[in-house]
Amino acid sequence: MSQPAVSRLIASLESAMGMALFERRQGRLYPTYEARFLLEEVERAVSNLEHISRLSEDIRNQKAGHLRIACLSGFATSLMPTVIADFLKDRTDVTMSIQTRSAVRVREWIAAQQYDIGVADEFEGHSAIQHESVDIRTFCVMSPQHPLASLRVIRPEDLHNMPMIVQDRENRFHHRLKSAFDRSGASLNAKVEVRQFATACLLALQGVGAAVVSSIDAAEYTGRGLIARPFEPEMLFRLDILYPKFHPRSLLLQDFIQHFKARLKPFAHQASDDL
Repeated sequence: MSQPAVSRLIASLESAMGMALFERRQGRLYPTYEARFLLEEVERAVSNLEHISRLSEDIRNQKAGHLRIACLSGFATSLMPTVIADFLKDRTDVTMSIQTRSAVRVREWIAAQQYDIGVADEFEGHSAIQHESVDIRTFCVMSPQHPLASLRVIRPEDLHNMPMIVQDRENRFHHRLKSAFDRSGASLNAKVEVRQFATACLLALQGVGAAVVSSIDAAEYTGRGLIARPFEPEMLFRLDILYPKFHPRSLLLQDFIQHFKARLKPFAHQASDDL
């Protein structure tokens, strides 16, 4: 800028402030005490503006923000930790809070807008909730010493009267499994009832019996020696992703949703039968 232009800017600033900011001595400008005092606050304000600018850019690029996640207890110990770890890898300024409870409680939290996203099962609908469903494949799992471990495919008639680890009787998946056994004429021997597939996998690994579980949980425990085989007739476990209907979704949440669904894809219906 030219010297006259600088002089005009200074004069305009001093006029707006209502006080002199510089002393003019021998053609040079020296800041007054008031200008020096004001400068400290100006520097703070400029620093805050720069911080806001950087934060805005991070938010725009889904690099900053906070997500609140509610999910099934079993899911929190299977796929979700990996999903979150991968998502946070390049997002140092993103924070999360994760709460685990039953599907009923997760639905209550989402309806009350206490969480941004929920993971539940067997969702039946709610006026304050939007949802997406993903059909997850299932496998029959057992210990390497199980009598059926050598079979390539497991059917209800193979499991006739054999000890089974099943979901509790209040869960719809239990009734679908029981119906499959009834249609084949096989008897379902429910040795142990559990709430979580992860528990069923651990019990199966200990030789308590066989279990039909989600492909997500089966994949988690095959690395520990669990045997997993396709189960026929095909049974699907419905996983529901829930959102508060009247709460806008942030850019960060939208990015997480896409990341989450991409991680579910290998376990979804019509994906490969290989774990």
